[in-house]
Amino acid sequence: LDEFLNFAKGSAEGEPEKVNPHLLMETAVAAAQRAGRNVTLLAPQGDGTGMIRLRKTAFLRAVDNLISNAVRYGTRAEVSVLFTEKTLRVRVEDDGPGIPEDRHAEAIRPFSRLDPSRNQNKGGGVGLGLAITSDIARAHGGVLRLGMSETMGGLRADIVIAR
Repeated sequence: LDEFLNFAKGSAEGEPEKVNPHLLMETAVAAAQRAGRNVTLLAPQGDGTGMIRLRKTAFLRAVDNLISNAVRYGTRAEVSVLFTEKTLRVRVEDDGPGIPEDRHAEAIRPFSRLDPSRNQNKGGGVGLGLAITSDIARAHGGVLRLGMSETMGGLRADIVIAR
């Protein structure tokens, strides 16, 4: 029930405000580390400076969903921020099994669980994390893109938003 309520409020959570995306991701990663998740924030990328308007609470929820999935299906996660004068990209990568390319669209659909037996000892979900994240990205005029992590071998999840 909690997951469904989070899904229902997802992208509408909070009013847009100007935030520094690097500081926001420092906050997100620090919170995940305090919760015992094995996650690292990489050095900032891009030449962008300044602020971007985001629904801070919703955006933090989206990134937390990605980090939670990363450490549920893998053993560790890395978060990176690319900020340019045109784009914000927040990337979460893991060393888990990833998601086959032909199942990316399915993985983002609400209540979709690709493999219900996988890693249940690390906490089960109901298949809403990626759907919530995708909705939050769209509410910011952006998109959630899934792919294969070249550096870690697992899933690469990018939230990309135009500035």
